[in-house]
Amino acid sequence: MGLKRFFQNAVNLGKVELQDDEQRSQNVFSILNNAFSKFWFGFNGSDIDCSVTSLSAMQVATVYTCVLVNAETISSLPASVKQVTSQGSRTATEHPAHKLIHDKPNPFQTASDFWKTVSAHIDLYGNCFAIVSYSGSFRPKRLDIISDPNAVQIQRTDSGEAYYEYDGNQYKWYEILHFKDLSLDGYYGCSKIGYNASTIGYSKKLRNYGTNAVGNKPPGYFSSEQNYDVVKKAEGSLQSGWKDNIDNGKTPVLPFGLKYNSLLISPGEAQYLEAIGATKEDICGIFRVPPTLVQNYLRATFSNAEQQDLVFFKYTILPKITNIEQECNAKLFAEGNDNSLTPYYVKFNANALLRGDLATRTEAYRTLFNIGAINGDMIAELEDWNRWEGGDQRFVPMNMIPLDKVGDFVDTLTEPVGSTAPDPGGSQHERGWTISQLKAFLIKTSTNGHKVNGHES
Repeated sequence: MGLKRFFQNAVNLGKVELQDDEQRSQNVFSILNNAFSKFWFGFNGSDIDCSVTSLSAMQVATVYTCVLVNAETISSLPASVKQVTSQGSRTATEHPAHKLIHDKPNPFQTASDFWKTVSAHIDLYGNCFAIVSYSGSFRPKRLDIISDPNAVQIQRTDSGEAYYEYDGNQYKWYEILHFKDLSLDGYYGCSKIGYNASTIGYSKKLRNYGTNAVGNKPPGYFSSEQNYDVVKKAEGSLQSGWKDNIDNGKTPVLPFGLKYNSLLISPGEAQYLEAIGATKEDICGIFRVPPTLVQNYLRATFSNAEQQDLVFFKYTILPKITNIEQECNAKLFAEGNDNSLTPYYVKFNANALLRGDLATRTEAYRTLFNIGAINGDMIAELEDWNRWEGGDQRFVPMNMIPLDKVGDFVDTLTEPVGSTAPDPGGSQHERGWTISQLKAFLIKTSTNGHKVNGHES
């Protein structure tokens, strides 16, 4: 199609009338956009249901479940403020931000509700904005989520700094927590719903098809060889009788030789079940949620379901909480926090996902305890138990020796060991070591004379 004909079709389609410049420009842009779709690509936008919004998408069960699974998983992970110290990290419960992210960010939400909403906004809109209120000493005192992320505008100054506009107010960059999904410009996150409207719209069409196929008035029409005027006069009673019979579970009798002609293709011809299954998998892929978590166990086994849980955390939850942690770190702490020797940071406790798996937790604690990486008090803290006397001590197995001490150990095998016991004869290597002698040697060589668990070596 030539360019001249293309624009002529655009003008004829829209019937452009000369108006003021602004109105005419808007009309021409709209008409050209429509014409471009219709005549250049041969595509009519109305053929695909792209009128999908973030809220209407939630009417699709798979979308709702994916959003809910992500949100509830995030909200179940306790968030806290940590501080780096010379002795390792500690939970900084005294910092005002800790109470906001761990307990109650505002008078109307608990921390669990807050993070659940944050996750849902990220999935549905691609952006979540929360206003940070500070005290006079620049310490955060309240977090409030903006209910409509689309109402927030990001503006840039000539110097390259960014600020936020919402409800007629301007907020500096550190006064808004901005959690965003994949971003193509670095400022706004991309909406999963907007970028995949055709997929979700197709799912809605399948749902509507199923509703009509099993509903009480499937779309179709009646035909008859009788005179049209005769049938038209009885239309009111025919419609009423049809509805009454269907509502009461009866089979309607069609007078005048009427025949019902359905406009729906049969579910078999539409491959309805296969289409629904494929669309559910597409939606799960959009939100990166394993099918087992949306109650789809069609191809699931015990082993791969367990593996899907691991994949879900590694590739769905972990990137999201990392994004949240870094945004909080950048805006909830004083400017000098980055250069501090004891900086504060936000941390989600991913171990909470194992709260329902005692066997896995026990095995992990046993492994770490046996190599001296943790002590009893640490385990008690993780399990919310009471500490006990001596719980701060660490232990290692006695049948292990540091690698750099192996040579010394071999040399001593030929050296006599002082003993008041009579010599049984033979060399030290032939006699072997007594348990007490070997124990004393291992303690000495592995500690260099220092205390082990509070005892002199």
